[in-house]
Amino acid sequence: MQPSPTSSPAAVIADATALAGQARTARSIVKASVVLALLADALFYDFGPMGFALPLWVGVLTLTAVWLTWSAERAMSREAGVWLTTAVLFACGAAWRDSEVLQAFDTLAVLLALALAAIALHDESLSLFAARLRDTVWAALSLARTIAMGIIPIALRDAFPADARRDARPTLQPILRAVAITVPLVIIFGSLLLSGDPLFASLAPSINVEKVLTHAFTIGFFAWIVGGWAAGALLGRRSWRAPEGTLFTLGTLDVTVALGTLNVLFGAYVLAQFGWLFGGEELVRARTGLSLATYARTGFFELVWAALLVIPVLVASRVALRPGHDVARRHTVLAMPIIGLVIAMLFSAASRLSLYVNYFGLTTDRFYPGVFMGWLAVVLVWLGVTVLRGWGRPFVAGAAITGLTTLAVLNVANPDVIVARVNLGRAHPAAGDSGKPVDLGYLARLSGDAVERVADATLTAPSAPEGSPARAAADSARCDAATSLVDQWSPSSARAVRAERPASWRHTNAGEVAGLRAIAARSPQLRAVKRATCKPAHR
Repeated sequence: MQPSPTSSPAAVIADATALAGQARTARSIVKASVVLALLADALFYDFGPMGFALPLWVGVLTLTAVWLTWSAERAMSREAGVWLTTAVLFACGAAWRDSEVLQAFDTLAVLLALALAAIALHDESLSLFAARLRDTVWAALSLARTIAMGIIPIALRDAFPADARRDARPTLQPILRAVAITVPLVIIFGSLLLSGDPLFASLAPSINVEKVLTHAFTIGFFAWIVGGWAAGALLGRRSWRAPEGTLFTLGTLDVTVALGTLNVLFGAYVLAQFGWLFGGEELVRARTGLSLATYARTGFFELVWAALLVIPVLVASRVALRPGHDVARRHTVLAMPIIGLVIAMLFSAASRLSLYVNYFGLTTDRFYPGVFMGWLAVVLVWLGVTVLRGWGRPFVAGAAITGLTTLAVLNVANPDVIVARVNLGRAHPAAGDSGKPVDLGYLARLSGDAVERVADATLTAPSAPEGSPARAAADSARCDAATSLVDQWSPSSARAVRAERPASWRHTNAGEVAGLRAIAARSPQLRAVKRATCKPAHR
């Protein structure tokens, strides 16, 4: 920031003060980024399973962001504080549940919350509650660009103004030149001397090059992204507001043809669903050659993708409309049926999911898409209430908040335990019904949160008489489950061995600890079941 020759003395002083304040903030960001990178190296350097290391590091990052904001003499906005707190809470979720799927979603929620916190710190008017959706999207893209640039521009440009760099150049250049000459000489002659004399080599410190490179990569990676994140949040060299206008515009004919075609396509699909809903297995087998059970297993992920892609299509087409009441009204008239048809498609998918569970039991691969489809239905209704009625400002906020709320409920509900409870409930029929086979081997591979329940079911002797096919199938399932539980969770398992290593708390979480304790108390009984049910070849 160079003052104009015609600037008044007060303006020159103000510009110099602002430039000095920005440089001071940049130097604080560089120092904080290095400290956080060193902490990340201590916590994550071996990139093990998710555990208590994540909430600890995110908590320190949050406190550092608060300190940097205050040191920059800026106020921490309420929304930024809420998003930083949200990041800490979902980081705790990753240390609470042992499910890899939940941990992945919790980590994504942490990244989303930190991104929204940075946008709110940069300019609160561009955050999740911005007046225009394009401003929020543009701010997110600008933040991603700043993070990609990393810490280098801050360290080389913002932390030291041009005058300071010019004054330091005569001193730094000779030092850097001497280091550049000396380092290759030490490497070349040092390696020759170490190779030529074992006694001299024994005096030199042992260096694990691979380990050094791993630590260097970890420190550099976290310093890079933290520096870029903090610079985007606090330095704000340019506005992140989206430019006016759009890349293309849509007229009445464009909207009519495109959305009208989608209505026809989705309508034909919904009509086809009435076939299996009312025609039953006979119609499905006649048309496809598949049984109703096999038909019920297909199509979930494709329907989820179709429903998910409809949302950006409707939002983007709404944004690109030419000015005018007629084209906006035409868009609303054609988009509303699309929303209704997609919700009907989601209902059909949910019905097929119910059939799948009835025939084959519940799995996490079906549970999460089912929950996701429910959330998509809510988002579609919210889209119709907001964007399609000319009230687009709260749409993204509502979608994000409902998504994070759904994830929080999943953390509390514990999906792996739900899957285990539903499947084990199939083995205990009501009066007059026959129990359905349970894949104990699959349940034994669930996360540590469900281990105790599955272990108790494995230890329960089946009610089928000895020698019957049902008893043979039950014993085979118990064999698979006991083997899996002992291999994964017993005191001699890899998990238990890892839990005994120094600083193992970084990679453990509450669900894993619960699973290890449950099997440690039942290990002798499970080994006895394994010996009794597994055939010699299997054993």
